[in-house]
Amino acid sequence: MKSFIVRSLLLLGALLVNACNGVGGGSSASPPGDVKVIPGDGGATVTWTMQPGVEYWLFSAASPTITPETWASLVQPKVVRNAVSPQIVTGLTNGTTYSITINGRSSGGPGGSGSPSIAVVPRLAGLAWALGAPLVSTDLRGLGFASINYPGIFVTVGAGGTAFISADAITWTAVSTGVTTTLNAEAYGGGKHVAVGAGGTIINSLDAQTWATVTSPTTNDLNSVILGPNGLVAVGNNGTILRSSDGGNGWNSGTSGTTNNLYGIATTGTVYIAVGANGTILTSKDGDSWTAATSSTTQDLRSVAYSVTRTLAVAVGAKGTIVTSADLATWASVTPVTTNNLNGISVGNQFTVAGDAGTIVVSSDGVVWTPVPSGTTAKLNATIFGLLGYSIVGVGGVNLSSY
Repeated sequence: MKSFIVRSLLLLGALLVNACNGVGGGSSASPPGDVKVIPGDGGATVTWTMQPGVEYWLFSAASPTITPETWASLVQPKVVRNAVSPQIVTGLTNGTTYSITINGRSSGGPGGSGSPSIAVVPRLAGLAWALGAPLVSTDLRGLGFASINYPGIFVTVGAGGTAFISADAITWTAVSTGVTTTLNAEAYGGGKHVAVGAGGTIINSLDAQTWATVTSPTTNDLNSVILGPNGLVAVGNNGTILRSSDGGNGWNSGTSGTTNNLYGIATTGTVYIAVGANGTILTSKDGDSWTAATSSTTQDLRSVAYSVTRTLAVAVGAKGTIVTSADLATWASVTPVTTNNLNGISVGNQFTVAGDAGTIVVSSDGVVWTPVPSGTTAKLNATIFGLLGYSIVGVGGVNLSSY
């Protein structure tokens, strides 16, 4: 009954839309003739050549074919009004066939005929990787992604204050950060992009293009930063922990209870998780006071990620070390699938880990891990999931993407 009511409302909405489109003296427009649909993880990217003065509507549904007239009667119908190329269609189920069509109108006129229906099957990302041209000869060390503005923005930072931005993790543009110190990590929070690095360096930006240096309360290297339940938290050498509640403008020191270097940080949404040298794992609800956990390893842990859907935290580090925890208090070691150092981990529909010598390993459950070819032997430093896939960066400006 519920599905019948929802479908009836969609059909009624479609009829009202068509009726309204006939008002105002506008006209139909020809559909784009060069629509391309690229599958991603849980969605698809749609591109076409836009014409001046034409408003485009994109229709999709879980069906082998679709038209602007039938979309509302199909399974999982969606419409994107005022669609702009490239348009990201999200919320799709991997392995399911969807179809997409686009029509156009001018000056509020009725929608025209749809472009030829294109079928697409979203697929799990992280299994096949595209190697991009090196962005710079120096190292790229950190990756961030912000979805605050459509379609989102990737930011990578590295040695010598290097920074690049991208809308898709494929085409990158260099930006000036105003610093020459190595930047190790980047994150978005409190309305600003924030990057941290060597010697306690902290910079922030409203748009990831124009950066300002921020006064830092430490000269210790800062290695990772994240937005969590009580603002931005950065971690670094000698147990350094800093917290900011204003977008990275002002920072206060936290009490970590350790002098071990801290290399990575993640959040469950309510708890921060920091990892570091000698198997160090710390947790905190406020980012100021921290509690040590038993990690089951003495290897350096370089990065950590948390999957909300799996209620599982995974930390990775030296010599292929992987440890997992469901309660953040007790951590169990996973049988290594590589002896290479693992440097970065991210999670989307699966966990993806980047490491030395081009190592990439993936897992759907954090227990069983599978090596994946990367196409490079460079040291891979960081990975992140954003939009519909993953990005990885590393030594010598290496950059990879998987959709």
